[in-house]
Amino acid sequence: MLDLILDNARIRTMDDDRPGAGAIGIWGGRIVGFDDDVRGLNAKRRINMHGATVLPGFNDVHCHTTWYGLTLASINCTALPGGLDEVYRRIEEAAASTPSGEWINATGYGHRDYGGQYPDLEVLDRITGDRPLFLRQQSGHAAIVNTAAMKLAGMTEPGFEDPAGGRVVRDAHGRPTGLVEETAQGLIQDLIRPYSLDTVVDALDRATAGYASEGITSFGECGIFAGWIGHSPLEVHAYQLAREAGKLRARAQIMPMADGLHTVASHSADGYGIGLDTGVRTGFGDDWLSFGPVKIFMDGAMSGETAAMRDDYAGSDTAGYLQDDPETLRRTILDVYRSGWSLAVHAIGDLAVDHAVKNIVEAMDTYGLRRVPNRIEHAGTVHDEHLATLAQYGIAVTPQSAFARDIGDGMNASVGPDRRRLLYRGRSFVDAGVMLAGSSDRPCADGTPLRGIQAFVDRATSTGDVFGSAEECLTVEQAFTAYTRTAAEASGHGAVKGTLARGKLADMVVLGDDPFSADPTTIKDIDVVATLADGEFTHSTL
Repeated sequence: MLDLILDNARIRTMDDDRPGAGAIGIWGGRIVGFDDDVRGLNAKRRINMHGATVLPGFNDVHCHTTWYGLTLASINCTALPGGLDEVYRRIEEAAASTPSGEWINATGYGHRDYGGQYPDLEVLDRITGDRPLFLRQQSGHAAIVNTAAMKLAGMTEPGFEDPAGGRVVRDAHGRPTGLVEETAQGLIQDLIRPYSLDTVVDALDRATAGYASEGITSFGECGIFAGWIGHSPLEVHAYQLAREAGKLRARAQIMPMADGLHTVASHSADGYGIGLDTGVRTGFGDDWLSFGPVKIFMDGAMSGETAAMRDDYAGSDTAGYLQDDPETLRRTILDVYRSGWSLAVHAIGDLAVDHAVKNIVEAMDTYGLRRVPNRIEHAGTVHDEHLATLAQYGIAVTPQSAFARDIGDGMNASVGPDRRRLLYRGRSFVDAGVMLAGSSDRPCADGTPLRGIQAFVDRATSTGDVFGSAEECLTVEQAFTAYTRTAAEASGHGAVKGTLARGKLADMVVLGDDPFSADPTTIKDIDVVATLADGEFTHSTL
């Protein structure tokens, strides 16, 4: 007696050994067979799919789920049609209902959506009064704050010095503008954090409910519990609570921040570098919740021109900056790797990518392979010279196609015409045999997988231009492979998910149309009819 049979379906398995089928059987959360294997068997539930398309569940390997869930309960300042006036109005309305001295939290501000402008600090101070403001920029690599927040963080004190890898932006007279970049955000966030366990669990509940409605069955939580990207030292505990309460609707690979790792008392024979006191490392956990690679920031963001480039940005006298001294970053990478962790090195600018490739290769040559592949997060500007090395060493990349629509035009302008072909490449990685895993960096971009898949195919910006180069467009099959099979392989989970095959986890998405035969420009509009994880519906309109 099987648990479920889906019959009369158009099943695209993404498995080369058996690309398609019409029926699929599930028992105990696993796939037991297809077509004639299962049609003669009994099942507790049998559903006629009426020709709907069934695919492996989508896997977003680089997103920020707690952060995204928190944004759903914050003031949204993303591309407001009323411009800066509407931003001010929303913040003022929030201030009116916020007690004196309490924080106002807002998110989603992108300066390119507002003509390159940032909110005026004097206006923010007038409408917020003594209520500290934290308005996170869409990229997450900068924030806008008011004077009340800066005073609490000590940023207005004489002799204040910017932290390594960050900056409090000042005007020509040395006065803060309200913009804080990179690690400087942590000085503000430390006044708000840690978030309570209940707050994080509620955020995961909101976020993963949305994931299920989009066909996501797995995701990588890229950076938790420490650094400016973490929310609580107990963030893993919150994930466990969410799982136990049925509020985690997709499988999570949690990726700790290197900032939270430290020297651990160990035997001298262990050759241990840095880690967590319990000795857990990459791979620890189960099919629903496991530790992935360690997240290490090499540089910042292209959208704010803080990513570290070899040469200055177009029309600018800055080339961005690394998050720390190159030797310090190299030492951190080696210490993390020799302690049993795989690496997820954030590198967007080509200078940062140069260092990331060199350091990961050195770590692998020195300490050997890991079961979970090492990765370069974003891989925003990768030169041809690195492609063969990435393929040879099995280093995965996670370029976000979802950036194309909202910030692609800005990044094209930032690097200029001679370098734009290097931006968030796609086809070059696939052709070179590099693992290209689908991801969104949500909430820094629209995380809807079907939108990201279409963006891999057309790379269309909001103005109708092409993000980077049209030569980097993927085929429809390559784009879906990135979000399914390769995403699983890049996470070290290729043996249990990423394709629909006998014995694998019964994680599937049901679509209202077949994207492989539909007009590619309509992929983002295809309905997600249902999502299943472990053979159980996490979302359904059936």
